[in-house]
Amino acid sequence: MRRRWLVVGIFALGIGLGWVLARRRPFSARLAWFLTLPGPRAIARPEELVALLDLQPAMYLLDAGAGPGRLTIPLAEVVGPTGSVTAVDVQPRMLEYIRQRAAERGLTNVRLLLAELGRGTLAALGPETYDRALLVHVLGETDDPAATLRELAAVLRPGGRLAVIEHIGDPHYVRYARVRELGEAAGLRLLQERRFLFGHTTVWEKPHDGATKGAA
Repeated sequence: MRRRWLVVGIFALGIGLGWVLARRRPFSARLAWFLTLPGPRAIARPEELVALLDLQPAMYLLDAGAGPGRLTIPLAEVVGPTGSVTAVDVQPRMLEYIRQRAAERGLTNVRLLLAELGRGTLAALGPETYDRALLVHVLGETDDPAATLRELAAVLRPGGRLAVIEHIGDPHYVRYARVRELGEAAGLRLLQERRFLFGHTTVWEKPHDGATKGAA
């Protein structure tokens, strides 16, 4: 019995320590292996994002807060050699993971950018550059979520789309109401939403005329 409680205690301590480490911003590159486990891989699957964003060959995609490239690599294969995926992360080690994986797959359409979201770097380098953008479990890790969404809106082409994905369990989870508030304040139009027990997904569009409208 005492041994059982010792095992339970060690397990609980491990979970607690993992939560503390995960709460650090940004998500540590040392924990990148966690994002490759079956559980995290089941969330925001590449094929789902392709359908949500209507991602097509030759498009330019921004993977904002790309981490180790779980989505960068398969989506680069979707847009093909005439398109590209720009993987942005604040940690050089994460970008190195992506570089290695892209090389292993023979991909030449993956671009790496070391930058902190919400600081204006993306907007300065390429305003209205991207057809599509992703923000998966990243918004709450940024120092200024409002500035982050404004910046992503700035780099989207008119008619471009952004998917924002949040799940409860993420230490930096951002609730639906807050995401909607920030998206609308950034001048984006809500195209689609999926709300469920453990999180939400919103798909936003940059209007051609700069006007915002609520979801139909």
